[in-house]
Parts: sequence; structure tokens; C-alpha cells
Amino acid sequence: MSAGATAVAVVDADRARRDWLILAAAVVAFGFGFGINIGITPDFTARHLAIPRAELGLLESLREVPGLLAAGLVGLLAFLPRPTMGRVALAILGVGICCTGLAGSLGALIAINVFWSIGLHIWLSVQPSLTLSLSKAGHSGFGLGMMNRYMALAMMTGLALVGLTARHLSHGAIYLIGGLSIIAGSVIVARLSSALNGEVEHRLLFRREYWRYYLLMLLDGGRRQVVQTFALLILVKEFNVDARGIAPLLVLNQALTMAVSPYLGRLTDRLGERRVLFAYYSLVAVIFLGYTQIEFAANRFAVSAGMLFSCVYVVDSVLFAASVGIQTYIRHVAPPEELAPSIAMGITWNHVAAVSVPLAAGWIWAGFGYQRIFAFGIILALLAALTCLTLPRRGPAGAAPS
Repeated sequence: MSAGATAVAVVDADRARRDWLILAAAVVAFGFGFGINIGITPDFTARHLAIPRAELGLLESLREVPGLLAAGLVGLLAFLPRPTMGRVALAILGVGICCTGLAGSLGALIAINVFWSIGLHIWLSVQPSLTLSLSKAGHSGFGLGMMNRYMALAMMTGLALVGLTARHLSHGAIYLIGGLSIIAGSVIVARLSSALNGEVEHRLLFRREYWRYYLLMLLDGGRRQVVQTFALLILVKEFNVDARGIAPLLVLNQALTMAVSPYLGRLTDRLGERRVLFAYYSLVAVIFLGYTQIEFAANRFAVSAGMLFSCVYVVDSVLFAASVGIQTYIRHVAPPEELAPSIAMGITWNHVAAVSVPLAAGWIWAGFGYQRIFAFGIILALLAALTCLTLPRRGPAGAAPS
């Protein structure tokens, strides 16, 4: 290699390292602010506003509508460079979170939640694309895992803040802190180098050959809604856990996620998505079965049902880190210029379930008990496991599928 080529390689490496650190800083700012939002919201909606069970499902469903339209939202902003798109997304999200504590009714809360959800789902399309672009070849899973680790640490800090300040600050003040942190992330993203400023070339992208990715995103959307939406609300409504009890539980979740995410990402790089994702969804089915037996086990072993539910929830939440294989799979099959629109289309499929599942689950919860929600989740997990068996086999470090 000539001296000139070596110098260019060094500059490119330094620029990639700088961009990685900038993106990580933005992810941290987002994670801290959104962790605050996650920590305070169950108490704010279920206790402070006293929203009934069925209407909680309606709230969650409507909040996910922008996710259903993610491909269209990214398409509308396709003329913008990806860092600019991320900056706009975090600004919308941050302003919305700042305003959430002002809501005094279900209608106002829905309007504010739908607004900031637009920013959230654009960010969820752009951030993985930027991460994958900055990850070394053959180390996509590890790169996503490391970024998840940074976000988990930041979310853990935000959740800890909620636990420490819930007695002393109003809901509005806590939401304001979270929103301002996310707005700071918007400013940080603007510092990404021009090397990442390529536009998203496809406004809307649907490819039949990506059907496995779309189906896994659809099923994973249902699985996530069953847990991430309803588990905490069940703890509040069924087991009378308040914000001071929710926050430490979520801090523990994030600490464990931070510890295991890079290793699960590296395991995916080494073993391939087929094996890791199949094992992941098989375990999810077993855990969902455990949720349905909480009260029986609590009576059988004379332990607190709320504590037992919390333990199952922690194990379940940590497993989410294994779903990184869905994103590494699309990187292997989609060319670089199609990553962002492909991920956006995947998020749209993800939110077909995210919009419909909360409505159904809220109705099931109100009429038949929370256990039936998780019984439905078992079906979703088993369908996802079967879909994973259709994924091509892939060797270590991103070798070609076989």
C-alpha cells in the first residue's frame, strides 16, 4: 500500500471512530431521556390519571400508529441526509416528552404521545442504519450490541433518577428533564461527519425476498407489546407497585441488558441468526407460559405474586438483547443503500402488531385476566421460532448464507 493510500486509510479510520463516539453520545442522551419516560409513565397513566385497563390498551395502540407509518415517514424525509433525519427525529421526540407531564386527560395524553412517537419511530429507523454503517464487516451484531449497551447504561441512569426523585419532583418536572436530554441528543447528532450524509435513496421499499425479515418484525412487534407495554401496567394495576417500585426493577433490567448485549451480539455473529433467534423465541414461549402460572406458583411456594412476576419480567426483558439477529439478518441480505428504508419497512410491519395487539390485549385483560394476554404471546413466540427455521444458515463473521 502506498503512503498516500495509508494516510487515507488512517483518516477514514479516525473519522469512523469519531463518528462512532458521536453516535454513541447521541444514543446515551436518547437513552437517558427515554429511560426517564419509561420509568415515570406507568405511574403517571395508571395511577395519577387513573386510566382504565381497556383505555390503556387504546392509548398504547394509538401511540404506535406512527410506527405503522414508519416507512412512509422515512420516505417523506428521504431528501434529508441520515444524520439530519436523526436530528429532526430526536427534536420532535424531545419536545413531545417535555410536554407529556402537562396532559390532564386521556385525549390530551394521546395527542402528545402520538406527536412524540413520530420522532421516536423515525429515530428507530435511522439509528440502526447509522450503527450498521459504522460497524466493521462481520461484526454487525457486536456493533449493535455495544450500542445497546451504551443505551442500557443511559436508560439505567434515567430510571435511577426517577426512583430518587419521584417523591420530590412533579411528573411534569421529571418529564421535562427527560425531554431536554433527548433534545441534547438532537444537537449531538448534527456533529456526525459528511461521510454519513448520504440520502436514503428509496422513499418506500418493499422487496418480496425480504419476507422473512418482515415476518419476524411483525411477530416480534406483538411479542414486545405483550411485555413492554403490559407487564409494567399489570404490576401497577394488579400488584399495586408504584413508581418507586418500578424504577429499581427497570434499573436492574438495564444493568443486565448492558452486561449481556455485546455477548449476545457476538454470539449472533459467530453462530448466525438462525440458531440464536430460534433459541431466543423458544425461550420466550417458555417464559410466557411462566407468566400464566404466577398466581399458582405464588400460592404453591408461599411467595409474593408481585415479586415472582417481577423476577420473570427481568429474565424476559434481558432476552430482548438476542433479537439483534433480526437487524443483522437484513444487513446480510440488503445492500447498504437499502438499509434505512428496509429497516423502516420492517418497523412498519413491526407496528402492524404494535397497533393491533394493545387493543386486543387491553380488552382481554379487562374481560378475562392478564394471564390470557401471555397465553396469546406464546402463540406469537412459537410462530416466530418456526419462521427462524426458514432463515439461511450462515457461517462465522458474516460468511455467505448456505
